Amino acid sequence: MGKINNFLFSGKACGLKKNKGLDVGLMISEIPLRVSAVFTRNKVKAAPVIISKKNSKNIIRALIVNSGNANACNGKYGIADAKKVVRSVAKEAGIEESGVFVCSTGVIGERLNVSLIERAVPGLIKSAGKNGFGDFTMAIMTTDTFPKAVSKNVSFGGANYKIEGAAKGSGMIMPDMATMLAFIFTDIPLKKETADAMFKECVEKSFNSITVDGDTSTNDTAAFFYPADEPLIDLTARNKRGIDNYNIVKEALFEVCYELAKMIILDGEGATKLINVTVMNASTESGAKKAALTVANSPLFKTMITGEDLNWGRIVAAVGRAGVPFNRGGIDIYINGKIIVENSTASEKLSKSIEETVLSPKEIDVKIDLKAGSKSRSVLTCNLTYGYIDINASYRS
Repeated sequence: MGKINNFLFSGKACGLKKNKGLDVGLMISEIPLRVSAVFTRNKVKAAPVIISKKNSKNIIRALIVNSGNANACNGKYGIADAKKVVRSVAKEAGIEESGVFVCSTGVIGERLNVSLIERAVPGLIKSAGKNGFGDFTMAIMTTDTFPKAVSKNVSFGGANYKIEGAAKGSGMIMPDMATMLAFIFTDIPLKKETADAMFKECVEKSFNSITVDGDTSTNDTAAFFYPADEPLIDLTARNKRGIDNYNIVKEALFEVCYELAKMIILDGEGATKLINVTVMNASTESGAKKAALTVANSPLFKTMITGEDLNWGRIVAAVGRAGVPFNRGGIDIYINGKIIVENSTASEKLSKSIEETVLSPKEIDVKIDLKAGSKSRSVLTCNLTYGYIDINASYRS
C-alpha cells in the first residue's frame, strides 16, 4: 500500500503522545490536488476543522495530521496554533498556506504543543515517499489497536488506477460524522462537483452508518484527494458490460470507505463482536436508518449481545421508541438468519442452544422487518463491554 502515483507519505514521533509513538503524519503531493471533504456536524468544531473546511475550496498540495491532541476548545489559541502548523508545512515544502489541509485528533481542551510539530516538519517532508504510507496510518491512531488501511485497483477506459484509504477511530463513533478521521487518495483526475457528490453518497452509507457509542466528536473529517489535472476523466463512457465509468469509480470508492468503516467498528473500544443491524421494509430510507441506529445505540441491546442473553424485547422496545411507522400487526426479527420474533411475539420458546447458535459468533447479523414499505438501511455497530469503560475512564492518564 501507499505506492500511488504522485502521493508521498511519512510519519514521525514528535512527542505529543505519552507513549512516544508515531503522532504526526504527512502527505505531500507532487501535483495539484482537489479535495472533497465531509466534516463533523457537531456545533463545537475543532480549530483544524475550521481551517480545513476553508482550504478545501482550494488547490491542495499537502495534508498534515497529528494525534495525541485534538486542538479543540482552545478558543483563539486553537486557531492560531493550527495556522502555525499550516504555515510550517507551507514554508518547508515551498507551497501556499491555502494548499495545506490540517487535522488533529486526541484529547479535547488541552492546548496543542505546536513547537513539537514544527520541529518534526522538516524531517517529515524530507522522508516523505511512496513507502511511507504505513507510518502515516500509524501516526494518526489514538486508542486504535491496529492501523486501518485499504487499497483498491480500478480499471476503465484502457487505463489502471488506484484508490487507497487510511482511517482512525475506535471510540466516540456516531454518524454526522462518525467520530473519526478518514483520508482517501486516488490518481483518477476528477471534476470537483462530480467527486463531491460521489464522495458524499459513499460517506452516507459507510462512515455515516456506523456507531460504537452514540457520541460524536469535534474533529470528525473524511477527505477524498484526487488530481486536479486536465484532461479530466470522462465518467459518462461505458464499458463492454454497459456500466459507465462513474459507477465503476463510485463502487470502488464505496468499497474503500465501507471497509475502513468496518475496521473502525471491529476496533471499537472494548468490542468483541461486530453487529450489522438492518431495518427492512420501512416506509422511508431515513426511517429505516433511524430505527437501525436506535437499536444499534441501545446500551441494553449492546450488552445483550455481550452477555449472549437473548432478551429480544430490548430490540422491540428500541424500534418502538424510534418513532418510525411499522405494521400494526407487529414486526419480525431475525438474528443470524433465524427468526426469533414474529409479529412482535416469540416465534418459539427460546432455549440455551438457540441463544448460543445466534449470539455466540463474533459477527452478529440482525434483521428487523417493519412490514411498512419497501425501504431498507443497514448500520454497523459493536457490543458494549467492561473494556469500553476501562479505556474511557482513564483516557487522559
